[in-house]
Amino acid sequence: MSGRRFFLLFFLCAVVPFAAAKLSLSYGWFDSGATNKGQWLEQEIQLIPALASGDMHWTVAYVTGEQCEKNCLETIGLLQQLYTGLGRKQLGAQALFITTNASNPGIIPQHFSVINTVLLAHGNTDNNIPGKNTISAEQLRLLEHHFVIINQHGLVLLRYPLSVQAPAQVAADMRSDLLRLINYDRSRL
Repeated sequence: MSGRRFFLLFFLCAVVPFAAAKLSLSYGWFDSGATNKGQWLEQEIQLIPALASGDMHWTVAYVTGEQCEKNCLETIGLLQQLYTGLGRKQLGAQALFITTNASNPGIIPQHFSVINTVLLAHGNTDNNIPGKNTISAEQLRLLEHHFVIINQHGLVLLRYPLSVQAPAQVAADMRSDLLRLINYDRSRL
């Protein structure tokens, strides 16, 4: 085989599929098919401090800034059911109620045993400082009344808007995504 013929075959086998893939992606002919059911955040929001190295790598949380009343307590009950439903996978996760209202933290331990409460300072401070629990008004509006999945570094990955008609479906979607994240987590090995 001559060098010219080899180069032509190499070009056809390597460059042509690459060019076809590039064209299909740029013109939208290929649908990647999202496997997650939550909404990925486009900006980095560090909601809680990074977790210490250990088994807990994921956090499921409900975020609110208002006074926690009946609907809020029902949502937190749903969060507790979601966490309890993880079974032995609970070892890799924790459940949190995150609020900016100072009157909320006392309510949760009375009703829900497995959920911890985090009180965030509400202000326009820089939220990227490790160990500092603050959130800007814009970030709070983005996450308020949402379930969220947070990684071990304290960054919010996915958010799930609560639907009045089907909150149980939202919790099921969140559980599905969380189990997928736990199963594919290689940092625990």
